[in-house]
Amino acid sequence: MWDSGDNFIGSHYIFTTSYIFFLIYGGILLSLYLTGVILASQAIRRTKKRSIFLQPADIVSATDIPSVTIIAPAYNEGLTIIENVKSLLSIQYPYFELILVNDGSKDNSLELLIDKFDLVKQDATFITQPIPTASVKHIYRSTKNKYTHLTVIDKNNGGKADAMNAGVNFANTELVIFTDVDCIIEQDAILKMVRPYLEENDKEIIGCGGGIGIANDSIIKNGNLAELRLPSGIVPMIQVVEYLRAFLLGRMAWTEVNGLMLISGAFGMYPRKRVIEVGGFNPNTVGEDFELCVRLRRYMEDLKKPYKMVYLPETLCWTEAPSDYNILIRQRDRWARGLWETLSLHRGMLFNTKYRQMGFLYYPYWLIFEFGAPIVEFFGVLFLIVFTFFGWINWSFSILLFCLTYLIGCIFSTVAIFMYVSNFNHYTKSKQIAELLLAAYLEPFLYHPFLVYGQIKGYYKKLFDIKSGWGNMTRKGFKIVKSKKA
Repeated sequence: MWDSGDNFIGSHYIFTTSYIFFLIYGGILLSLYLTGVILASQAIRRTKKRSIFLQPADIVSATDIPSVTIIAPAYNEGLTIIENVKSLLSIQYPYFELILVNDGSKDNSLELLIDKFDLVKQDATFITQPIPTASVKHIYRSTKNKYTHLTVIDKNNGGKADAMNAGVNFANTELVIFTDVDCIIEQDAILKMVRPYLEENDKEIIGCGGGIGIANDSIIKNGNLAELRLPSGIVPMIQVVEYLRAFLLGRMAWTEVNGLMLISGAFGMYPRKRVIEVGGFNPNTVGEDFELCVRLRRYMEDLKKPYKMVYLPETLCWTEAPSDYNILIRQRDRWARGLWETLSLHRGMLFNTKYRQMGFLYYPYWLIFEFGAPIVEFFGVLFLIVFTFFGWINWSFSILLFCLTYLIGCIFSTVAIFMYVSNFNHYTKSKQIAELLLAAYLEPFLYHPFLVYGQIKGYYKKLFDIKSGWGNMTRKGFKIVKSKKA
């Protein structure tokens, strides 16, 4: 047995080792974030410079632009389905189709669509379905001339990934866009999204994403964002800051080094043929958007073909964020499980020379810092409690370290806010900027602990094989103002 001296030495070793680990981990993460700010700034400047030479007006007047299909799965969306479809149909682009996939809804969604858009059944037996999906019951198309670009697929329920795969099967265009039926998309979004496909000559663009914004408490009129307002609740308000930081700094930094591994499922564009070649979305994961992006990149690496996956800094799609802590935790629980599943499915890339930067840089980053961060934070809190109990904490140093960490986090959020405000015209009022800054400074106390809890909860479910699906993402809905004609 150890004597008191051995116990002291062992305890001191654990304490010292833990401190060194957390300091090194935090230092590396800080360095990566600083590098990300620099890379994101370069990417934003380059994107804005390129946009000067190829404006949406130039694209819309061209005759050789790619055709696009918007694919939107829907399940029990009867309360807002008509307004949402009208919004998607009004997007500005010369050659686009809209495929709405009714994934076995149990409400009156299909009946509402049939009545509003004069839908009639079409023969679908001649259409090949390269990606296996749940059975399709009927195909509907409109008899009205102004809705000829609308197709509704009525199928048995198979989940979101399965529904999007069905849309891919029935699409007949070069590019496909995946979105959520309750998202509000900017009218010129497709015109901007196809720009990278037209500009790039040396590498194939296998995916393009646009910024996602939070539109809680905003005003929607005729399917468009009429007035952008900041959310009234603290949970969605902080998510505005989180999204600005994630999309403007994170995604744009990865775009600059061609290391982008995730395009949001709310709004992403892909070449249809590549999606089919890799087998479409994986219905066995709740993180199907992340998994598809990784699989597409891995596929192109296997083919040894030059490729790029890009993000556009401008917010092109608006969505409703979780409005309370319970819904937020369920969402991040699901995201954490999706991250676990994707990293597990593609673990063969780790330090595999065949996958070059993906194997030695991008995948390890996601494993160590995206997947690992909640675990490190969880054990950091646990160690703090234990060390406090045994009286091992140097409170002066610990408080200084906490203040430094808090300040650094606030600085990154502040940089993201002012980068967005200076480049785009969505939040221009001084009051809005002040509220965003306040949310950023409150985030570590009122938001981040719940975020980590949701992620750890997701990991716990995967670790002990607790079955859990998407979870109920209850939404309040947008504030819709109908026109007098409506």
